[in-house]
Amino acid sequence: AVVSTQSTGERIEFIVGDFMQLAPSLSADCVFLSPPWGGPEYLRQDVYSLSNMTPKGVDIFEVASQITDNLAMFLPRNVDVDEVIGLAVPGAAVEIEQNFLNRRVKTVTAYFGNLISE
Repeated sequence: AVVSTQSTGERIEFIVGDFMQLAPSLSADCVFLSPPWGGPEYLRQDVYSLSNMTPKGVDIFEVASQITDNLAMFLPRNVDVDEVIGLAVPGAAVEIEQNFLNRRVKTVTAYFGNLISE
């Protein structure tokens, strides 16, 4: 595969702080969410619910949705896919990508808005 890269230094800003407090003042073309899963406890569950996050995954998603519709959410491999699909506005698509390492699913990334590949 051929991969081309561009300089993005001026177009990406890294901000350190509490997302739930900062979000109302942010504007962006897209938001990448990697919410806390609660440590290794998520591995002991057959299906991981977004409500197990602190703050709850649904709340994080709703706050991010006020910034942009173009969201990516990095989640544990055992996340409840139906819950993730339920985050999308009615009639909108969700793309769920499994991330593999050594031929095993390690995580999933859910894409919303214009981040969905066609």
